[in-house]
Amino acid sequence: MHYRSEIDGLRAVAVLPVLLFHAGLPFFAGGYVGVDVFFVISGYLITGIIASEMGEGRFSVIAFYERRIRRIIPCLTAVIGFCLAAAAILFLPEDFMSLSKSAIATVLFSSNILFWRQSWYFNAQMDLIPLLHTWSLAVEEQFYILFPPALALLHRFGRSRLIAIIAAMAAVSFLLNIWSLPRSPSFAFYMAPTRAWELLLGSLLALGFVPPLKSRILREGLALLGIALIAFAVCLFSARTPFPGYHALVPVLGAALVVYASHDTTCGRILSLSPVVFIGLISYSLYLWHWPIMVFARYYLIDELSGWNVVSVLLLSFCVAILSWRYIEMPFRRKGIVNRRFVFSAAPVAMVFLIAAGLAGVVSKGWVSRVPAEVAYLESFKNDSSPRRMDCHRLENSALPLPRSCVFGTSVPPEFAIWGDSHAVELAFVLGQLAEQHQRSLMQVSYSSCPPVMGNGSAGCRKHNEATLRFLTDHPTIKTVFLIAFYDNDKDNRSFTYADGLRASVSRLAESGKQVVLIYPIPRATIDVPSALARYAWNGMGIDALGSKKSAYLRRNTEILNLLDTLAGQRNVARVVPHESLCREETCSVMLEGKPLYFDNHHLSLSGARHIAPLFERYLAIDEQRAGLR
Repeated sequence: MHYRSEIDGLRAVAVLPVLLFHAGLPFFAGGYVGVDVFFVISGYLITGIIASEMGEGRFSVIAFYERRIRRIIPCLTAVIGFCLAAAAILFLPEDFMSLSKSAIATVLFSSNILFWRQSWYFNAQMDLIPLLHTWSLAVEEQFYILFPPALALLHRFGRSRLIAIIAAMAAVSFLLNIWSLPRSPSFAFYMAPTRAWELLLGSLLALGFVPPLKSRILREGLALLGIALIAFAVCLFSARTPFPGYHALVPVLGAALVVYASHDTTCGRILSLSPVVFIGLISYSLYLWHWPIMVFARYYLIDELSGWNVVSVLLLSFCVAILSWRYIEMPFRRKGIVNRRFVFSAAPVAMVFLIAAGLAGVVSKGWVSRVPAEVAYLESFKNDSSPRRMDCHRLENSALPLPRSCVFGTSVPPEFAIWGDSHAVELAFVLGQLAEQHQRSLMQVSYSSCPPVMGNGSAGCRKHNEATLRFLTDHPTIKTVFLIAFYDNDKDNRSFTYADGLRASVSRLAESGKQVVLIYPIPRATIDVPSALARYAWNGMGIDALGSKKSAYLRRNTEILNLLDTLAGQRNVARVVPHESLCREETCSVMLEGKPLYFDNHHLSLSGARHIAPLFERYLAIDEQRAGLR
């Protein structure tokens, strides 16, 4: 397979948006699609090399995996080793233990599976995991464990059958991606079966699935269209874009068009410019190093990167990547410098060493003896959550039938229910304890990222809300329903459909004779509270700056507060206003009486829920006359 410099240039087009997206720069909110461009390139190049060797009768599985080891392992080993060393100095025990687990998974090329399992909101902030970006390497390596032997076997059936089978595999993978996205978004994002179609599309191009174009004008147009599609996705997609799903077609087809049509075109010549090609050549090192550097910088600063910090981190990433490419990647890729015997003996030794280091971090619980007792105490509030969270809270990829939703307290059936998203969980546990003191009981009905708003959210959320509303209105024993959601967020919860959906929930409950209690927004913090408090204490810094501004909270939530005020003025509708208890004067507290009020940056801890529990006392303690209260 002959060298195409424009493909190295396309690597630059793939890696730069990823960097700028991770750096939080404007207009690059969809920069994560650079990974999809990488997948197409990888499928094209690897399949082209294998097919060429098979055609010449010299393909060797051993030689193939030797090339993969030379390409992947040396730089990856250096990055994992650096992360473990830096984390031992900077990270709190739980964060170090989490990194140790991800280091083991990364060495075993299964980090995508780990992050899929950890990607529920309750986990520590995903953007502070230094090896999070290695999920894409895991997808590729899982693909290449099976693909070369399968390709060698299918090659015997002839080129036409081979292409037909690979096309069918790509179609199945794409359909699985479409099917799984609404049911389990994290599975669709992280897992190889839902991503394989992107690599296989590159494979089909390498095998000549589409005949080459003779028309120069058509090739120019298709190549420019490909770049335009990638740019469209990079600039106009965001974290709110359902992905991968159908949206992944935009960058994937864009990359495929560039690969297919850019040779000997204006687009190809631009991609072949020396600076662009050079960035492509260092793209693997740049991709591996930039994210840990950014994570450790954020962790040290206890804040998001901005201004000159962003510039400094990006420059440092490029410098480290160049050194890594020159002194780690290149020597190991040259057979004259490092022979096959050394490759196959050193790689397992390095992997075993890293696994052992990771296991040490896990067994020692993050080397907890490194930090003072006060620091470990504050960090422990990451786990100050409902002990029934896993039993009672429904995640996107789980099922919890309503009749089996958790009931807290003494009386059966329950008289109270709390209906909402993840903000309902800790409050349900604490209010359940309060209800029990009054010989009553409370039912928790909660679904991740699913506010009690009719007609909004994912398909699973809408189905859940419809079933919940029917259940609550059909059960006369449930007298009072508390509604709660993560209103104080950056999502678009100010739309007419959102407001109409919330009105529908409230009115149907009230019309059925329920006492509806609206729980106003829980003020969100600007940081991961237990982690930041612990790091501030470790560094001997004060915590005054950690509280969020009440004025900023009120400004962010003006529309939803007005909507809730309007609803709370209706018959059978009351309200509880947590910020009246959580915010004092101009600051919304994150810690009271030495206890963090949140277990992350917006979910109340059990301590926080207990702090606002007195606001609910009169609704849980009174009798039938409660319907008239405000």
